Amino acid sequence: MSLASTLSIPLAAVTSVPSQDPRALSTLLEFAPGAMIWTFLAFGIGLVAMWKFVYGPITKALEDRDKKVEDSIAAAEAARKEAQAQMAGAKAELERAQADGKRLVDEAMARAERQAADAVRVADERAKAELQRARDTIAAEKRQAMQEMRGLAVDLVITATGRLLHQEIDAGKNRPLVQQFVAAADKSAAADRGAR
Repeated sequence: MSLASTLSIPLAAVTSVPSQDPRALSTLLEFAPGAMIWTFLAFGIGLVAMWKFVYGPITKALEDRDKKVEDSIAAAEAARKEAQAQMAGAKAELERAQADGKRLVDEAMARAERQAADAVRVADERAKAELQRARDTIAAEKRQAMQEMRGLAVDLVITATGRLLHQEIDAGKNRPLVQQFVAAADKSAAADRGAR
């Protein structure tokens, strides 16, 4: 007997009772032990059927859903932890890259400064060498000019002395004497300049 047929019997009894009979309504309220047994039996069968076919699957579906939610929460937590670990790793990698970049820039700057200092030093050494060569060249040319001037001075002195004396002077004999005189004059002039 189904639940619908159990409910339809008393409903049919109510609808078939004529409204003029006051006893008909009271028959529904009378204690009937057989009807009560059938009612409890129908309720028990209905309860077992509901438990097996309705509450059981609903409870199982709710438990499955709760398990899926818990699994999703656990998976999300694991993914969050993994993402945090990856973020920490990426942050550490970024910091290492920044440190390496700074180190490379510092090394490049130091290398550039060394190269600039080397270039300045080499240019300074070249300039000093060029200056020294120029000084040496000037000194050599000065010595050569002085020798030429001494030679001219000797020739002039000999020529002037010859004209003054109106005679021919032997240049070969007198040249060493005049050169000694000019050299002594140069030494005396150099000593006078050094004393100043």
